[in-house]
Amino acid sequence: MFERYTEKARRVIFFARYEASHYGSSQIDTEHLFLGLLREASNILAWTPGLTADELRKRIDDRSLHLTPIPPNVDLPLSPGAQQVLKYAADNANELAHKYIGSEHIFLGILQVRDCFASQLLHEAGADETKIREQLATQVSETISPFERQANYRTIRGTAPAGPIEIHGIRRKTEHVRDMASMLRMYDWYWRREKWKPQDIVVSHKTGQVSFEVGLKDDAENFVFVSNGWKRDHCLVCRWELFEADDEHGIGYTNGRIWLCLECCERFILRDYFASSHSDIT
Repeated sequence: MFERYTEKARRVIFFARYEASHYGSSQIDTEHLFLGLLREASNILAWTPGLTADELRKRIDDRSLHLTPIPPNVDLPLSPGAQQVLKYAADNANELAHKYIGSEHIFLGILQVRDCFASQLLHEAGADETKIREQLATQVSETISPFERQANYRTIRGTAPAGPIEIHGIRRKTEHVRDMASMLRMYDWYWRREKWKPQDIVVSHKTGQVSFEVGLKDDAENFVFVSNGWKRDHCLVCRWELFEADDEHGIGYTNGRIWLCLECCERFILRDYFASSHSDIT
């Protein structure tokens, strides 16, 4: 689905999924796509002169439900509105004769889904679809805009491998594993091997929302501190459960917040598995 997406556009989707899980949403909605744009493509703020990034985020935050965060291992589908945004994004790229789909096309897609709050907010902030489209039309002669290198998550040897990948004895969808591993490999994160231990958290009195920013415990009126309150994690790629144990459930790789199981990190992140011959794919 995302073969034509630039690295930046894929990171927008990645961060949209993060935003949805942060709010405890069961699906990735149009507002989460826009929050992903704010995180990854700050240049779009030139198209919203009426509101700052903080104001835009606050307006969405005020309107959003604050439910219990969803673990990163849980698949979240795109809402019908978000699916429509991505369809429009592809249509916009085609109409502009762009071979890639970038964050700017996603922005236009949000503007076009007029019955969603994100679109209403962008129009209120001064986003002008016609002017943006005219501006992007000047890039027709370019293969890709300077800040949007096209993503290529296919293998060096050709197309993506067919068939599922076995991880911890369970067959996983190759496309999902490849996309998750490829997005993680974009970042210059240092992965260290560690034993998993319970982590301290704070919990909002008002919403029950969890935060790892333990400095919030000083705000006792709004938060309660829970020592070792976070007792389980999951591998972001394959959902392998991590908890305090003496076996392979009790050790993994982390960048300080995200955790990966030993198998996924060593196969897909530390080594470029998808450039191999894939002899173990079933």
